[in-house]
Amino acid sequence: MINTAALFSTAFLPGQAGFDTETITGLAEWRLDVPTLFKLLIGAGTQAVAWPIYGDGEDCACVLAAPMAQAQASWQALSALMGRPRDAAAIVARSAISALLASGQPWLILDCVQLIPHDIGTPEYAAGLEALRAEAQALHAALLRGEREALAPLLAAGAASPATGYWSATAVAQLADVEELGTDELPFLQGLEVVGWEEDVLCHEVSAAGEPDVTGLVTPYGRWIVPLSQRYVDLGVYYADDGWITFATADAPDAHGVLDLNGTVVLPPAPGALYVISPHLLQQIDADGASRLLHLPDGALLIDRVDNVCQREDGLIDIERQTDQTDDDAKRNVHGVLDKTGKVVVPPAYSSVQDFGTKKKIAIVSQRIAGRFLFGLVNSQGELLAPCQYEAIDCATTSSPPKLRKNLIFAIDAQGLACMLTLDGKQAFTPLYPPAHHLRGVAVQSDFLYVVKDGMAWSMDFTGQLLEQFDTMENFKAAITAQLSESIGLGKKNPEKKPAKRRSFTPAQIMAKADREQLRSMAALLLQGDAELAARCVDITLEELAQDDPEEEYEGDSPEAACFFLLWSTASHTQGHGTTLDWKAVDEVPRIAQHIELPALQDFRWKEREDGDAMAEGLAAIAAHLAPHQLRLVNMHGGEDTYYLGVVRAQDAAAFSKVALQAALRPVLL
Repeated sequence: MINTAALFSTAFLPGQAGFDTETITGLAEWRLDVPTLFKLLIGAGTQAVAWPIYGDGEDCACVLAAPMAQAQASWQALSALMGRPRDAAAIVARSAISALLASGQPWLILDCVQLIPHDIGTPEYAAGLEALRAEAQALHAALLRGEREALAPLLAAGAASPATGYWSATAVAQLADVEELGTDELPFLQGLEVVGWEEDVLCHEVSAAGEPDVTGLVTPYGRWIVPLSQRYVDLGVYYADDGWITFATADAPDAHGVLDLNGTVVLPPAPGALYVISPHLLQQIDADGASRLLHLPDGALLIDRVDNVCQREDGLIDIERQTDQTDDDAKRNVHGVLDKTGKVVVPPAYSSVQDFGTKKKIAIVSQRIAGRFLFGLVNSQGELLAPCQYEAIDCATTSSPPKLRKNLIFAIDAQGLACMLTLDGKQAFTPLYPPAHHLRGVAVQSDFLYVVKDGMAWSMDFTGQLLEQFDTMENFKAAITAQLSESIGLGKKNPEKKPAKRRSFTPAQIMAKADREQLRSMAALLLQGDAELAARCVDITLEELAQDDPEEEYEGDSPEAACFFLLWSTASHTQGHGTTLDWKAVDEVPRIAQHIELPALQDFRWKEREDGDAMAEGLAAIAAHLAPHQLRLVNMHGGEDTYYLGVVRAQDAAAFSKVALQAALRPVLL
């Protein structure tokens, strides 16, 4: 959908006897904005009324209405102030407005619902509608006083323009969703080559016979957004989500400009390529590779010499450029961050800028200093909180925000000493000891650190106070290595025993030999004991197995065990009792109820989430929420980058683990 303002006429207002949506007629429309003329015509005698075209607007005032006689008088008064039409197109446009208003029904309706960014019925929507009404009244008052300056956009308007809108009875199409129609239903497409339907601009893309490169855009109701007479080529309709279309002309295909979604030229063609970055940002690249960022819609230069631009996970925009040094050896690429309007958030002075946190607007930055990369912290105003003097600052990934523990951030300074940083970038204590392990997940725990003092491993709190001595560093590291190996199934094995060879079964073997009653019992483990769901799960799984590759093999100690993961897949993806999440999908944790449709998860809120938290913390929060319900969160197959999640009853946990192990899985109970 493209947000559109429209003018209609109707004989009666909603709520009055005789109102009929079938008799509403169209007058005018304009995409993405409310033209000044629409506001002027709705004028001083306007009232807010319901508009049942929208479900929420059936009983709630959401559009503006005014007597058509007032609109006609306003147009006549405006026409008297306007100069002679400059060209034939302007003459036709004015005549169309006059004719449509003259033939209009007693009431004029301004539908601007799509352009008020709030829900109908909310105080915010009512305030937006009232602001539009006040603007209309002010324009009407200016017209009565003959204030040419206030009416300047209208007095200078020619044909269809942002000030006047597009006038045609076909605007009645805005009473419903604009959708693709069969080309044989549209007479204005006859004799043209239909390239395709462009959903982002709600238009058919067409070309004239014999000129496939010259294309135009026309709506299903006949409004030409890009007429073929313009002879445009290389239409970039894929930027329509941001409100723009790039184009070139047949006479100068290497020069590109920008149109809005009404087909109005915003930036005339200039040599080079154009890439829309956001609704307010445009990258222009010359033939020689020189690049810059421009502001939309005015084309003002924001930043020159921008080599790379990309969207970030935190909603901001990363920019990369070379430094100004003339010495090639001293040149290097630096990064900065902009918001979507082009405002500089972090100046381009860093080797990297990681994502900002969602709660604490802090990001990790780095700079190359004396041949090594050192890290610091900046806030969302671009202020350097902690200088780039740290060997490492704790975060989940190389692009993540800093990880918070009790509103502190673990860091290792340039000398290799462990410390904690406050949210304003200050050291919570003077660093004295190196971390006891190279893995940050070991060195820093939820409320203490492991550090080294005089060759011994110690725990230390976040104020720098030593708590407890453990063992020599050699023994400490050996113990940690053993624990990590055990957790991922790499514990020491008896070298005299050969690993048991796993049995495997084809789909045909499973279907022929598997005991259905046993399969139902296994499925019930995944479906909290629901026998009816379990039976359905087995039926669906076997139906899909019958369509499987006959040479596929599934591991398990028995045909039933070999089917266990398939049962989980059915329970998850067909019956809503599980889900698959990538290790980076932390933002899906608060929405887990949308993935696993259990009543116990409907009120889950990750209230304790801190910036930098990874999947481990999120899954732990879900598990803690399920515990009072006597439920356990499970990962069917641990040790991988993907989590195969399900929920089992606490009383079934042991049985679940036993079956999963028989199915050659590595179950993890959370």
